[in-house]
Amino acid sequence: MRYTDEDIEFANLILTDRKNLDDAKVGAWMEDPEHVMLLKEFAAFYQRRVNMDFNRYKKEEFARLENTIQERKSRRMTLRWSVAASIILLIGLFVGRMVNEWSDSDELRLLAETERIVPGVKVELILSTGERVILDQQSALIEGMNETGIQNDSVSGLDYTAAKVQGEEIIYNTMRVPVGEFYQLALSDGSKVWLNSMTELRFPVTFTGEERRVYLTGEAYFEVAHDSKYPFIVETEKGMEVKVYGTEFNMNTYRENMVQTVLVKGKVGIRVDDTGKEVMLAPGQIAEYEEKTGTVRVEEVDPYRYIAWRDGEFVFERETIEEIMERLSRWFDVKVSYENESLKRKRFTGVISRYEDIEQVLRLIEGPATLRFEVEDNVVTIRDASDSY
Repeated sequence: MRYTDEDIEFANLILTDRKNLDDAKVGAWMEDPEHVMLLKEFAAFYQRRVNMDFNRYKKEEFARLENTIQERKSRRMTLRWSVAASIILLIGLFVGRMVNEWSDSDELRLLAETERIVPGVKVELILSTGERVILDQQSALIEGMNETGIQNDSVSGLDYTAAKVQGEEIIYNTMRVPVGEFYQLALSDGSKVWLNSMTELRFPVTFTGEERRVYLTGEAYFEVAHDSKYPFIVETEKGMEVKVYGTEFNMNTYRENMVQTVLVKGKVGIRVDDTGKEVMLAPGQIAEYEEKTGTVRVEEVDPYRYIAWRDGEFVFERETIEEIMERLSRWFDVKVSYENESLKRKRFTGVISRYEDIEQVLRLIEGPATLRFEVEDNVVTIRDASDSY
């Protein structure tokens, strides 16, 4: 759908000036599913810029976006930009007027209201006693038998910076993010973690001892609070760990026998359990650890391709259809069937919003990839486009 300027303006007003809008008018506007989708795109855009001085960064952000588009065009990449990208550009026409009107408290409250639109199975917090807490999209204080002071917020996620435990024993909690969801977590030291779909993180309620160690299954993006005295360590079940020296990085354990670590900024070391050898990464590098061989391969990459999920986007760069469908199945909870094995090796390049529904995403892929997708219930059948007629 092509949104009108009035739709875009009204969606922005809902997020920035909701208290001055008529409730009946807002309710009537949101009865249109396309308007709800637009609002969710806006919410994702604003959420990425909470606590950002946009007046300071807007020129840099638009320049980055323009450079990215030109760079991809020069490489003759087939791009399918999401509505979110279009909105960013349209916002540029009137952002100067609106940025000064933002109110932090109103923004958080209004984002909280919008986030409740997002459907799906709920994220789960497992306390030290085994008690399970469903993290509804609302602000609430969570307290267990052994842990207190845990704050859940509908926008900023779960916050442990004020958490306390009974006694000196290390008390662990676990977050489980189901298919089609993601969630943010602030650990007791102030480190931030974004957890992707089908991810589990086990972590201490408060860090004690000589290190800050957490345990990851799935995919997460880390912004680690710098502390040279107490190293931050992310451990996996696949025989390797990442030692952090104050940094931002993405870690992915989805693939069988493989762990990918992409460094955005700072410094990390990849340590193999069997040998104790540590491989250092520089920003803009990826380390791929193979569990079977115990080897670590390092190469230069564009980090955004690996962290775009945090911003609500799928970024595919000459990925095979098999790799793409593995990612889509984790987010949309679908099974995949291929008419023949050769279709798995076809490739696609593009950028697509994760807030689209599965059929919209597949429609954007099938033309450039010369495929035909058929969706029935939760099964996607992939056929060759030449067999369609």
